[in-house]
Amino acid sequence: MVVRALIATTAAVSAVLLAGCSGSDAKGACPTPATAPPAETALLPAGLTFSSFATVTHVQKTQGHLTVRAVTAKPIDEVTVLIQDAVTAVGYRPAGMDNEGFEAEVFFTAGKYAAGQALVRRAACEGQWDIDLVLIDPAAVPSPTPGPSSPKR
Repeated sequence: MVVRALIATTAAVSAVLLAGCSGSDAKGACPTPATAPPAETALLPAGLTFSSFATVTHVQKTQGHLTVRAVTAKPIDEVTVLIQDAVTAVGYRPAGMDNEGFEAEVFFTAGKYAAGQALVRRAACEGQWDIDLVLIDPAAVPSPTPGPSSPKR
């Protein structure tokens, strides 16, 4: 159920947000993606950074979810690993990847819960990829409860 909600949220964010690469100049080069304002990047968990591989263009926190939109020129095979490294560095665990060459998804868990997904798709500009990352707020994940203790004999 949580995974479906994350996928639906990612799809909705992708449809609504069209930031990043919106056209080209007379020489056919893509414009530099606009960096998210500091008030938005301040919403990122401490240690979560895409600075070595992508430009973060939008960050939003709503109802226990963090949504990050970014643009990169790194190859899709490389960017999926870099996203995984960035997200696991702040405490999430990798839960798998699906890379079809034109689109890729990276999945994350927190404890025993599905906790997020990054979707990487071709951008409107040649050679660029759009990244849509949705994570649940770690504070929203219930603490693991100990199971029933075995009876003493």
